[in-house]
Amino acid sequence: MINSEYDMRPVAKNLLILFVLGAVGLNLLAAVAMKVLANQTELGYIFFLLGVGFVIFLNGLRLVVWMFANKRFPLSTMYPLTSIFYPLMLGVSYFFGEKITAFQILGTFLITSGVFWLGWRIKDEAI
Repeated sequence: MINSEYDMRPVAKNLLILFVLGAVGLNLLAAVAMKVLANQTELGYIFFLLGVGFVIFLNGLRLVVWMFANKRFPLSTMYPLTSIFYPLMLGVSYFFGEKITAFQILGTFLITSGVFWLGWRIKDEAI
């Protein structure tokens, strides 16, 4: 039985992916901005406050994206898809020169695949 509240035609599936990637991308960008901001030792108060404002703006924009997504799609479909954040953040950590271990890679893979396995329900008959 199809729940008429959620329409998962190809356009809707693409919109779901766009919402999730947008929210994850904004979260990733905010995390990078906070890391860069935290590493600045000779930053004046004005630039520090501008950086904090930028992070707040990114998180506010992410909130708006999630509000639209929550109105359109079920939580049990959307939120598991955000586990793509974990491997992306591992890549960003590597970019910043942080040591990445095999256990971190394995753990990230297990978490991400497990969450996808539990939450992947983008089927017309399930939604």
